[in-house]
Amino acid sequence: MLDDWLPDGKTLNREEPLTELVRRYFTSHGPATLNDLMWWSGLPAADARAGLDMVASHLAHEELNGQTYWFWPSSTAKSSSPAAFLLPPFDQYLLGYKDRGAVLDPTYATKVVSGGNGMFKPLIVVDGRVVGTWKRTLRPKKVVVVFDPFEPLPPAHMTAVAAAAESYGRFLQRPVEISR
Repeated sequence: MLDDWLPDGKTLNREEPLTELVRRYFTSHGPATLNDLMWWSGLPAADARAGLDMVASHLAHEELNGQTYWFWPSSTAKSSSPAAFLLPPFDQYLLGYKDRGAVLDPTYATKVVSGGNGMFKPLIVVDGRVVGTWKRTLRPKKVVVVFDPFEPLPPAHMTAVAAAAESYGRFLQRPVEISR
């Protein structure tokens, strides 16, 4: 009955889906390395390299510590004020990469995983770097947010993190109480 319900699919040659997968990965996960792509997708090295070769002319790249990071070029200018995000546990921002060193100082890697049980904590990200963890407690008429930065954050970063918490509160339609 499936054949009766669904129209015939488009027939693709081998390069089309490979190109699309690689383009979408670097668009959504960039900056990322070829090894990150292989780890995330399960593609063999030859296929990952072939896919990257097919889309490389549309991507930007930067070298960092001997690694090439590929990403979709952005037309957005960098803001002078810090950008802060409160991410949930198991977010692709951290888990979508084999090597997380570009966003998380290895010194703090054990602080984002609870007691070695593989459970990731929610992340505080400022200007692209994981700088701490956070938790929330829902109360009947508010949400309490507790920050646990790895190191003391500069006032401008704390202001941006607090603004991210306020945004989260608006999403939940509850006022936010920030506890440090």
